[in-house]
Amino acid sequence: MDKRSKKVIKETVRERIAKLLDEARSSFKTHPERSERYLRLIWKLVQKYKVRLSREQKLSFCKKCFTLWVPGKNVEISFEARNSILEYKCKKCGFKRRLKYK
Repeated sequence: MDKRSKKVIKETVRERIAKLLDEARSSFKTHPERSERYLRLIWKLVQKYKVRLSREQKLSFCKKCFTLWVPGKNVEISFEARNSILEYKCKKCGFKRRLKYK
């Protein structure tokens, strides 16, 4: 495979990930298990094609239990002012993601 075809494949995968994330968001209220399935598919694509997710995409779901994060409903967001750190905590599995706030 040459560089050009790898670029095309990665670009196609990025588009697919964006579509799957939109589908996961739209089906979350009515079918949370379907939303979870879409997020698992996204994770498989990321691992197989070694594509990086954008910051917004990374913060939209729990990578431990593949639950779509909806602030106030299934994720707690706290801010530690002393070190400027945002902490996301999944209410389903307890997974914590800590990020430096810019």
